[in-house]
Amino acid sequence: MERIKELYELYKEAVFRYFLRMTGNSEEAGELTQETFYQVCLSLYRFRQESSLKTWLFSIARNVYLKKLRTKSRQKTMAWEENLAFHDRDTPLGDPIAQMLIMKEERERVQAALSHLPENAKTIIILKEYEQLSYEEIAVIFGQTVNWARVTFFRAKKQLGQVYRKLEDDQK
Repeated sequence: MERIKELYELYKEAVFRYFLRMTGNSEEAGELTQETFYQVCLSLYRFRQESSLKTWLFSIARNVYLKKLRTKSRQKTMAWEENLAFHDRDTPLGDPIAQMLIMKEERERVQAALSHLPENAKTIIILKEYEQLSYEEIAVIFGQTVNWARVTFFRAKKQLGQVYRKLEDDQK
């Protein structure tokens, strides 16, 4: 029980952020986080240390999310939390309020583009860019090779760029 508490304290925020980015809904993210740690409680005895605990935990989280997708019809539009940032960036000099508005708009466009990607592409981008997982860890989560993780991440970024540009063009 003590080990589960340690895991929970160590990874609850990262798992919650993952679900928040996947669903765009903080209530649903909280429920999925709870379900993930419930599944961890049920299966901790099966952890064979073939990967890191973090990788194993995100594998469970991904499976919880996929199960949720199978039982619920997928919503096309996602409401994203304002405080999510796709990547860190130095803010340009100038009016701080204008900078914040520009960055907020850009974040919203990136998040809207993410919501249009298939689950695998969205998951890989979130795990790599937001959660800073390595290609090796991502490969374990998906049960694939490291090369697959690299290629799929590259393709997902390319696809994200295409969707982003299309959404930008549609707004003009």
